[in-house]
Amino acid sequence: MRLTPSQLSVIKSGLDAIGREMAVNLRRSATSSIVREARDFSVALTDARGEVVAQAECIPIMTAGIALALRGVAERIDLTSLTEDDALLMNDPYQGGQHLQDIYLLTPIFVAGQLTGFGASVAHHVDIGGSHAGLSAHATELYQEGLRLPLSRFSVARDFNDPNGFVRQIIAANVRVPDAVIGDLQAQFAANATAARRLAELIARHGSDEVSQAMTDVKDYAEKRVRVAIDSIPDGTYEATETFDTTPWGGDTASITARVTVTGSDIRVDFTGSAEQIPGNVNCPWASTVSAVQSAVRCMLEAPDIGFNEGCNRPISVSAPYGSVLNPRPPAAVRARLTPASRVFNAVVRALGQALPERAVATGFDTTTAIAVSKSGRDGYQVALEILGGGWGACAEHGGGDGLDNPISNCANAPVEALETDFDHFRIEEYALVADSGGTGTHTGGRGIRRTYLATADGVSVAGYADRHSVGAQGINGGGPGGTGHFAIHRADGRIEELSCVYEETLNTGDKIVITTGGGGGYGPAALTPAPDER
Repeated sequence: MRLTPSQLSVIKSGLDAIGREMAVNLRRSATSSIVREARDFSVALTDARGEVVAQAECIPIMTAGIALALRGVAERIDLTSLTEDDALLMNDPYQGGQHLQDIYLLTPIFVAGQLTGFGASVAHHVDIGGSHAGLSAHATELYQEGLRLPLSRFSVARDFNDPNGFVRQIIAANVRVPDAVIGDLQAQFAANATAARRLAELIARHGSDEVSQAMTDVKDYAEKRVRVAIDSIPDGTYEATETFDTTPWGGDTASITARVTVTGSDIRVDFTGSAEQIPGNVNCPWASTVSAVQSAVRCMLEAPDIGFNEGCNRPISVSAPYGSVLNPRPPAAVRARLTPASRVFNAVVRALGQALPERAVATGFDTTTAIAVSKSGRDGYQVALEILGGGWGACAEHGGGDGLDNPISNCANAPVEALETDFDHFRIEEYALVADSGGTGTHTGGRGIRRTYLATADGVSVAGYADRHSVGAQGINGGGPGGTGHFAIHRADGRIEELSCVYEETLNTGDKIVITTGGGGGYGPAALTPAPDER
């Protein structure tokens, strides 16, 4: 069957709208602040083979995850035996998942008795068990990080909707805040149900064969658009190296080396020469490595309006040595996988900037600064989890953005009011931009932030991780480096305790932890005065 351009355009708009409505409904239904406020989730609609055909603009690092989580699903699960009561659940970093907190929920969509696609959602859950509430900063293997769920099929009515169902019970029994985790899973079910309902309506309007053909055509069209954009890049091999701090694990720095080869309309990215896996939680599972590459390539293409689907990925191939920090052997710990994944993004962007100097950009702080603030009491646990941003790098056209999460994470700011409504074991005493933390240049790098948490009770546990505490983000074309991050505890008695970039500590009433993030690199030689739009 051949669709006319107008038919394809209308159906494509309908498919894209399904993804966006899924995202809205997941956020509005969520329980935890990390999903409801920070929007740490992603959603997609797939075809019957499990290939993404539409995905909302959510968390870029999760984009490959849905496709890789479902890749090969037909070899593991008999798709012909699936029913409307079935669902698939997984969070295994070594089966296409990312880190354990990201739970994938996949539900088959049947229209007129025919398997037509899957509703797919993934959310970062506030706690998944493990040795420390919210995140296990000092984990050395996956078993210490929490509950691991291989891709498994289950009955929704029997195993989840029933309060005594096995899936519901096994998850609730292994996490510290079961109401929040189960509540967020229910929000994922709501998002997936939106996909099923809206896809059925789209098929009723346009026909089953037409929608099925459109699912194939939108992937082919996206591939064609990406190939045209890649073909405009000069052929050649471009290389860049980024580093991250490994002092918490007895080292100095670890290198991420990206060798990007452009041949016609294909891009091949090879990470041979990158660091070996690390005996800490800073390893990057394969899905995260691939997703970071795809995000970086898309950022550098002169085609910003291409919607994401599996067709976009066909021209891009990625390789990394098994046993490296970007393709670790199990059971390596992976909670802080965004640290090396962000350096993957930076290295690919810098490499392609050599081929496309007009699109080159200074490196941003681009570091996930995670903090978990938890308290155990008679009524159970309170667990708050936040993802804090820093300054972005400047480019030829403008300065870097202030106080933004890194480009492959894209979490939103969690409002102080929302956190203090949900939790009573701490309050936010300060939230401010850090002056002069952006790199100098013709265009200055974005500024980092400072956020101070004051314990309002004894025995408040804090844990977190970040990077760029020793060396700031690089400037470009003569621009200066961005400022570094910094963690410190200010005790109620006046003592100040400096912290590593990876820590687990306890606060008592009146103690504060001050989280400072760094700025982005500047672009070009410093001007006498900053451009008007930058300060």
